[in-house]
Amino acid sequence: MMEKILVLMATYNGEKFLQEQLDSLYGQEDVEVDILVRDDGSTDSTQKILENNSQNHRLKWYQGKHKNVQKGFFELMKIGAKKTYNFFAFCDQDDVWDKDKLKIAVNSIKGLQGPALYYSGQRLVDENLKFIENHELNSNRTLKTRFVLSDFAGCTGVFNKALIDEIIKFEPKYMLMHDTWVLRVCIALGGTVVVDPKPRMNYRQHSRNTLGLGHSFKATVKQVRQYIYDYHVEEVTKELVRGYEDQIVPEYKEVCRWICKYRENAKYKKNLLDSNNVDFCTRGLNITYWLKVKMDRL
Repeated sequence: MMEKILVLMATYNGEKFLQEQLDSLYGQEDVEVDILVRDDGSTDSTQKILENNSQNHRLKWYQGKHKNVQKGFFELMKIGAKKTYNFFAFCDQDDVWDKDKLKIAVNSIKGLQGPALYYSGQRLVDENLKFIENHELNSNRTLKTRFVLSDFAGCTGVFNKALIDEIIKFEPKYMLMHDTWVLRVCIALGGTVVVDPKPRMNYRQHSRNTLGLGHSFKATVKQVRQYIYDYHVEEVTKELVRGYEDQIVPEYKEVCRWICKYRENAKYKKNLLDSNNVDFCTRGLNITYWLKVKMDRL
């Protein structure tokens, strides 16, 4: 019997690449896929594409109130959690998935007790799906490091019913991104995280996201600025504690304490800067993180 997965997709003016992504979902091997789409008020032909697909495929869609990406996906999770699925997956509107993406993910976390999350690397391609490079995840990076600064790209993730049920219990005022929040909750609650370094999908680089994972000078500068100024780790950690304080396992309760009080406690700041605790296994990111902590911008 094939496992059933609910794919949670967010769309907004995605007419150019949407059908190709949907076709890659229909082509998933050895799993049963249903698709729930939240459209954020598209003004192009996205809604028409969704409606046409809903006539012949296991796809349901609705138009929601305009929200940012994080809140849109959180709304999808709240709806999805009420349905009878064992597994859930995030999906963007403009990528193309390998045929065995979901099968590999489900097999990695199937049978695990408690909250469980799988995520993988990505294959960077241009608008026409021409290969650029593989973005593989560093297998030497610890969960503690990933808890501090996430490397989870939501479109690669699959998670189980136990995790989504925990996620929807508390909606934070600030979550940075929906994928970062899901990873942090899973780790904090002592759940299982399976990190697959290998790419399992084509991550399309185009005018809207071409700096996302690039290695050009301009892309690198943007990424450094994002890490230092836009990723509010302290704020999201305070939200995590506010929502799950009684459930956080002791090891990560201590890490949360470091993050939330590092400005006033030199020992906590030292712990955060200790490579035995946090090491991104790449010189550039370690330097960026060091600056972020030293500047009190965590």
